[in-house]
Amino acid sequence: MGDRKHMKKLREKRIESVVKQIGKHEEKIKNEHGRKDTTKGYWQKEIDEKFLKQIKNDEEYLEENQ
Repeated sequence: MGDRKHMKKLREKRIESVVKQIGKHEEKIKNEHGRKDTTKGYWQKEIDEKFLKQIKNDEEYLEENQ
């Protein structure tokens, strides 16, 4: 039981941190000029592939283990 409670806390914290990271990336999309390796499309791709997928997985885990 303790492991599930611990994992629930970890997932909730990770969701919060990923949301903050998405905010930082969106800020970069708005403010930074594109370079060869960090274009606006690159930052949007990072958000779509990594962060939104991670949030979805964590939310599914939290729903399954309430």
